[in-house]
Amino acid sequence: MTPERTLIVGLGRDGISLALALRARPQGAPAAGYDPDPAARDAALRAGVVDPVLDSLEAIDPSVEIVALAVPPVRAPETIARVAAALPREAILTDLAPVMLPSVAAASRAGILSRFVPAHPVPASDEDAPGAARFRGASVLLGSATDPGPPGARVAAMWTSIGALPASVAPTLHDALFALTHDLPILSAAALVRTLRRTGSLTRLLAPASRALLTDATRPASLGSSTETLAINAPKLLPALELLEREVRRLRHALAENGPELASLLDEARQFREELVR
Repeated sequence: MTPERTLIVGLGRDGISLALALRARPQGAPAAGYDPDPAARDAALRAGVVDPVLDSLEAIDPSVEIVALAVPPVRAPETIARVAAALPREAILTDLAPVMLPSVAAASRAGILSRFVPAHPVPASDEDAPGAARFRGASVLLGSATDPGPPGARVAAMWTSIGALPASVAPTLHDALFALTHDLPILSAAALVRTLRRTGSLTRLLAPASRALLTDATRPASLGSSTETLAINAPKLLPALELLEREVRRLRHALAENGPELASLLDEARQFREELVR
């Protein structure tokens, strides 16, 4: 089977990793590439990661079959609008942004929704360095049906060919789950750290004895996330925060009542954590 002709827009970690993985396949060939940063374009071309490198998004070759966006989530909607104007008639556009709905809306506005497939890869490793193996064994959540026929099937085949594991999920559900599992831990850890900060040096007196506990509980706060990235998923993140606030109120009420409910709530949390992280 002849590999599809691919253009990768965004030559950062994920874009380079995808380009290397596509090239490493049997019968693999270099993907074309584009990045708004001329230095990134030159570096990718010199390293042989992509070939050719486009100077503008208006220069997409008509033979390109899949255009994969690997740009920061806040830039995805505007980039989709630019790509749509030059997208070849039979080509599919896929976006690797971890939040799907803003990109789906942009594709709809641009009139290419029937040829758009959001795809959120979740690498099996936390390794930050780009490489052909980054997506091997990764789960790739596709916001499109993957049955034979729809564009999602072609995008799924591309990911399968590099050793990833594609699965279909509705974009609305995906973004709600991403808010709960990624954005909410960051904000809840930030709230915990800000609470500890109120006691300043007094907190540090006890911190050594609680180091392991505090390290685990506050680690998401060290990851950080730009306010712009959090804001694009606000429609799903705000309800997630309300759920967290509800659980905190329930724990506070159980503690005030000094009855059996507190032990029950904590036991439920322990049991589900074991299921969640096994």
